[in-house]
Amino acid sequence: MEKKLLFLSNGRYDLYKVFEEGFKKYSGCEVTTVLYKNYKYRNTWEKVQNFLFKIFLNKNLKKIKASEQNLYGLEEHYDYLVMISAELVLPQHIKKLTQKASHSVAYYWDSFDHIPAAHTIQYFDEAFTFEPKDAKDYNINLITNFYFHEERVTDYDYDLFFLASYDSRYPLIATIATALEAQNQKVVIKQYAETLPDVTDAPKSVEFIDKHISFNKTKELMRKSRIILDIHKDIQRGLSFRVYEAMGLGKKLITTNPDIKGYDFYNPNNIFIWTPETKSIPAEFLNTPYEELPEHIYKKYSQENWVKTLLNIKD
Repeated sequence: MEKKLLFLSNGRYDLYKVFEEGFKKYSGCEVTTVLYKNYKYRNTWEKVQNFLFKIFLNKNLKKIKASEQNLYGLEEHYDYLVMISAELVLPQHIKKLTQKASHSVAYYWDSFDHIPAAHTIQYFDEAFTFEPKDAKDYNINLITNFYFHEERVTDYDYDLFFLASYDSRYPLIATIATALEAQNQKVVIKQYAETLPDVTDAPKSVEFIDKHISFNKTKELMRKSRIILDIHKDIQRGLSFRVYEAMGLGKKLITTNPDIKGYDFYNPNNIFIWTPETKSIPAEFLNTPYEELPEHIYKKYSQENWVKTLLNIKD
């Protein structure tokens, strides 16, 4: 009989689809996906009721009802439960969900400094994070991100691509873009913001957008570039998905995360680390081809290996 896997996640940027596809392809399970949803008041009385709950009982009725929605229709037993963003579910509902599975796993795709979620660890059989500091501080499993596209192309439309939200990283992004433009590199950088920022001196290669770009569209934009840019956040030490996406697609990487030197796939011919002292990218790095990784290292960071490690599936 086919095993069953229950996967719960938020729907942020459609990233859950990458995980869902991986579970369907590599877990050997029938996968049921539940996305967390915001609760909408059914009437004015519910809105008033929630206000009174907050004032007199210190409870958020809207959050309680939103969390309860995650249990709706889940009556059967599952072999695996995998939860991402467990902090969006109330503890009493996490307990009910984990009781429905033989083995429960939490995966934290943000650092606890960014999204406080460490309080949920206790409810799962196993917990994983991509952030080395969190793994050490909370004694949970460290697991890297992974690549999920492996196409190779030899014709490129531009030299460097970067897509991210507009935030405190922008000044550094603008500096890197300006440096590469001065080196006659064709650069495509897209910065997302709900409200377009009032920036008048942006490099010509930086475009501000107010609509999300789908994963499929992002994949196509990445495929057309020779190099991927990765600008890590100050509160983040673990390596972002961009690092592994570049690996999967066989592209060079420019990153601001110095911790990448400690990984077994680090190759200075493929990866350039931008530091505060950097003024330009060496021509040798820009003009030489990507060097393929040894097969055993490349496969180590595949989506298949990630899924099987998370679920402790042995070949």
